[in-house]
Amino acid sequence: MDLEDAMENWSSVKKFTDREIEEEKLEKIFKLTTNAPTAFNLQSYRFVVLDSEEAMDKAISSAIPVNRWIQYAEKIVVLIGDEEIDVNADQILRHKLEEGKIDDEKAENLREMYERYKNRDSEFVTGWLTRNTMIPATFFMLACRTQGIGSCPVRGFSQGKLSEKLDLKDSERPILLIPIGYPKEEEDREWRRPGKDIFEVR
Repeated sequence: MDLEDAMENWSSVKKFTDREIEEEKLEKIFKLTTNAPTAFNLQSYRFVVLDSEEAMDKAISSAIPVNRWIQYAEKIVVLIGDEEIDVNADQILRHKLEEGKIDDEKAENLREMYERYKNRDSEFVTGWLTRNTMIPATFFMLACRTQGIGSCPVRGFSQGKLSEKLDLKDSERPILLIPIGYPKEEEDREWRRPGKDIFEVR
């Protein structure tokens, strides 16, 4: 399925078959997702794929009762954001320097800017994480769709409980659960507002 079809025919999937997702499809999905944009290209997020029954139970037991259907997914993917928003800065700036895109002075200026953003109030940092993880989440789910894999974004779970179960760093926050698998049946597509009600050209 190409990207246009994936978007045109999007529906969240909550019922899955027992068919295992092929490794090559997972690798393709992972590769496509890494192209997602983030502010300053800081990429302060990661995905954890819960595959074993024991690992998946950590997410299932953290979900609110109405979302316990995630237990039927083939895998549960946890999208994690890091409040240390410059956690990957050294690696990213090194590549920029090696590619000649910036010089040492520019790199230092960028480091100082990242530090200022990181040290802002918690409300700002939380908003930053939300904005900069939702785009990779969307890339991931659309990439799944192009490979024939169903998914559904799930926010109803205890962040604190899941953080503890996954032994995350103090600065890390589980933002979203994304159960994935081959669809058992297509979900009824929900009504969407027409473009004329959403887009305004001035």
